Amino acid sequence: MPLLNSLFLNIKEGKAVRAAIPFIGVGEKERLHCFYGKAEPPAFNLSFPFGTLSTDQVDTSRTCMVIIDFADQTVAISADISKIKDDQTLELIAHETFNHSQSRGFFRVDANTKVSASIVIPEDMAEERANWILSGDTLDLSGSGLLCSFSEPIEIAKKVHIELTLPIRDMEEISALGHVVRCRKVGENFYHVALHFDSIDSESQDKIMACCFELQRRHLRMRVQVRN
Repeated sequence: MPLLNSLFLNIKEGKAVRAAIPFIGVGEKERLHCFYGKAEPPAFNLSFPFGTLSTDQVDTSRTCMVIIDFADQTVAISADISKIKDDQTLELIAHETFNHSQSRGFFRVDANTKVSASIVIPEDMAEERANWILSGDTLDLSGSGLLCSFSEPIEIAKKVHIELTLPIRDMEEISALGHVVRCRKVGENFYHVALHFDSIDSESQDKIMACCFELQRRHLRMRVQVRN
């Protein structure tokens, strides 16, 4: 309990977090972006953007996992859902924490859009950069990274420039620096490459989060239509 209390003291009201929410009759938990709300520890609240949470389908008999990103680490909280407060808010009771240094890319939203990656090289070799640019498509997206499909592999841990077109509204372009987390061949001239953002400005990250919220709403509407 002391560790949990210390953790709650360091979480700001309204902080954007991610949660794996269990739904009735669905084995895999739904990964949603939401906002942290303070309560009497070990209780806390999660508030979801309007239209992203189907409260009548939430399975309160199962635990959920909440992922919180800090500057130097990512922490996962295992919690029970104690109450559905309204159609946008859940009350939870935390009972265990985990440090997940590699979990930043875990909570993602399916997203298909154009992306390119180019190698980061010294300025005195800048003319060579044009010879190393891969263009492909995203498979999923989060505020901390993305999974892409490319026609060629990229070495793990390689530093890259990332150019991304957000798949909503004005199709805004996002630029960031990152590195390759993993690369897997899935077919002839077809590779899945996971990229993690190392350097991205706050405005661009906010735009990505807004995009994820919008895509979640779309996915929820589709799921409800299919269920009906």
